[in-house]
Amino acid sequence: MMRDYGKMTPLQAAGCVRERRRDLKESRRLTDTPGAIVATARKLFEQRGVRATSIAAIAKEANVTRELIYYHFANRNGLIEAVIDDYVEDLVESVIVWNEARVFGDTPGSLKKCIQTFRYSLYDRAGRPRPVIAVLEELGVRDAFDVRATRETADCLANHIAKEYAAYHRIEIELVHEMFCVVIFGLVGLVKMNPRIEDDVLMKVIEQTLRLDMAPLEAGEG
Repeated sequence: MMRDYGKMTPLQAAGCVRERRRDLKESRRLTDTPGAIVATARKLFEQRGVRATSIAAIAKEANVTRELIYYHFANRNGLIEAVIDDYVEDLVESVIVWNEARVFGDTPGSLKKCIQTFRYSLYDRAGRPRPVIAVLEELGVRDAFDVRATRETADCLANHIAKEYAAYHRIEIELVHEMFCVVIFGLVGLVKMNPRIEDDVLMKVIEQTLRLDMAPLEAGEG
């Protein structure tokens, strides 16, 4: 069921707390006409900037009427709210896709791919920020977005993926959700401070912070 968009400011939308996902198959991305409108708004926000993009321009690019946009999103802030939700979904879905592609027992390989998934969702291989960063900064919501994205990603990791890990390894840390938040915030800060930091360095930071068991497992072990 589609949420009632249009009751929050961009700052409130970037910092809102949503219910935790019941399972990793649950998608919160809008589909059909609302999804197409959001995708078009994202594209134009990233190309032209938020302030320079009118609802009329979005309607023209999406080949819909302004009235149809306002049918699905009560006002301009409602559409911005949906775009912010979509950005969060990008990050959480990237973790879900990474989890589905993991090879059993290959903790080092899985961790390396996790690092690549994380950093290249925010920065390109030359260390340049993705367009989403400019949109969030123009809206003045990047810090609030970082908190929300960290919380929802940590929920996904702690409530689902860490439980799978615990079936075959001893978890050596307490406060698992909080430690995931520390790691995610730390990675964001490190990459922001040094966009060219090596993946192997980030891997070592995660390994040491979470005290991961890096020994490979064979099928049937555990």
